[in-house]
Amino acid sequence: MQKRGLPFLEAQAKRIPIPGSIPEIKAWRTREAEAGRPSGLEDYCRAHGISLCLDCMGEGVIRNENGIGFKPVGWDGETQLFERCEVCGGTGRIPPQEKPLP
Repeated sequence: MQKRGLPFLEAQAKRIPIPGSIPEIKAWRTREAEAGRPSGLEDYCRAHGISLCLDCMGEGVIRNENGIGFKPVGWDGETQLFERCEVCGGTGRIPPQEKPLP
């Protein structure tokens, strides 16, 4: 049975970086929108081969309601556990989509 929570260090080890700077991502999204193509962050990730889970932003754990820090769910001995993302199962990744981008 899978534990509900993940230790912080395990979650951070799974974190998926998003390639490109914020200005580069914004420029890509603007170009795509102007061309009439899908231009969301999910579209950017797919176009760049990133299987990022957008529910947890590739971290595998859920953030607090205020967006600062992670949502604690308990302890495993002396290790604090944080809520595992239900969408990706704590991997930070989602399976590739079956249909190609338009």
